[in-house]
Amino acid sequence: MRVHYVLNHGGTPQSKLADVEIHFEEGLLAGLKLVGCSVWRSKKGEAPTVLVPSRSYATAGGVRYYELLRPSDANGQDDPAGKAQVKRFKEYIRDEYKKIATLPVDEPAPSFAEKHMRTAKGAPTLAEKEAAQG
Repeated sequence: MRVHYVLNHGGTPQSKLADVEIHFEEGLLAGLKLVGCSVWRSKKGEAPTVLVPSRSYATAGGVRYYELLRPSDANGQDDPAGKAQVKRFKEYIRDEYKKIATLPVDEPAPSFAEKHMRTAKGAPTLAEKEAAQG
C-alpha cells in the first residue's frame, strides 16, 4: 500500500491542504485506490486535521456524521482499541503530510508562450533575456 498526497496549491477551498489517495499494490485490491481522505488547515492554528470518508444521518437534533473507517471486529460496539487504530492512521497521514509540506516547491517552468511573449512596452522576452545572459 502507498499513500499519495494530491496537494492543493492555491485551489479551492483554501483551507484544504491535500487530498489523500491510498493505492493498493498487493492482494485482491492491487491496482485499486481508495479516495476520500483529506488534510485540512486547522482553524485554531494547530496541527492539520485529517478527514476520512463519512456519511451523514439525520437526528432530531440535526445532522450527524459517522466515519466509514472503523475497526473490522467492533461488531457495532464501542471499541477503545479500534478507535486507537483509527487515531494512529490519522496521525500517520498527518505526520507524512507535514514531511512533504516542508519540502521546497519548484517554481513551474514558463510555458513557450510566456517565454516568447512581448510585453506591451516592448521589453525583451524571457527567451531573449536568457540568450543575453548566455
